Amino acid sequence: MLHTVGLVARVDRKKALDLAARLSNHLEKKGLTVFLEPTLSKHAKRPDASTSLEKMKTDLIITVGGDGTILNTCLQIPKPEPPILAINMGVRGFLAEATPKEAVAAVDKCLRGDFTLERCSKLASFIGKTRLPDALNEVFITSLAPAKLLHMRIWKNGVSVADCRSDGAVIASQVGSTGYSLSAGGPVLDPDLDAFVFTPICPLTIFHPIVFSTKSSISVELRNPKRALVVLDGHYKTEIIPKEARIVVVKSEHQSAFVRFNEDFYRRLKGRLLFSRGVGS
Repeated sequence: MLHTVGLVARVDRKKALDLAARLSNHLEKKGLTVFLEPTLSKHAKRPDASTSLEKMKTDLIITVGGDGTILNTCLQIPKPEPPILAINMGVRGFLAEATPKEAVAAVDKCLRGDFTLERCSKLASFIGKTRLPDALNEVFITSLAPAKLLHMRIWKNGVSVADCRSDGAVIASQVGSTGYSLSAGGPVLDPDLDAFVFTPICPLTIFHPIVFSTKSSISVELRNPKRALVVLDGHYKTEIIPKEARIVVVKSEHQSAFVRFNEDFYRRLKGRLLFSRGVGS
């Protein structure tokens, strides 16, 4: 049974704001308590419903936007994470489940319990003793200076694997294998494969992506320069400094959960990312 619902939406699109308001009214008429992300509550003129993502301990969260909205939400909401129903108002919306036209019907299905949950592994990353927010898609390492090569050494469970000179690198989860890593030439990981992939960005010499088991501890040591920028899921940013010129990535104990009505990974993959005109799309 659902009693509380959180709403997050793009605030740069009027259609997203209008749909969020319609969903909020619909849910409240059904007797549910609705919390709005602060920026959304400001646009909706509902300060009474404002709740930060970090405090959004609800039975369900609805996002109205694209994959960026989803990723930003997953970075900040409390752990363990509540399920997410994603309404697509982005460009591709690979992680989303429903279109704006289907939004109200999708909400009603959730209220009836007529759905399944797709649980997705996340990445925990550490710089020294500091744990960064868990990433759903990827940990991206890049130079602080544009077009400056990074010399990195990749380690698995304390054993040196390879050296890589490139503009940067992506360590992507199974979900993230369909994102930046894919654009950089990395493979798509099947949902049943519990793994993550190291994908270099514009390597100086041929360096193919490497797929690692999530039982591994993968670390990237900066050899030169010993400073770099780390970006998690395109939103959270921090620096690696010479004193601790290494980032360690392991499988998180936490997961993200997405509402699915017809779970078909490869249909979504073909229809939204790879072959929009392909067979079965």
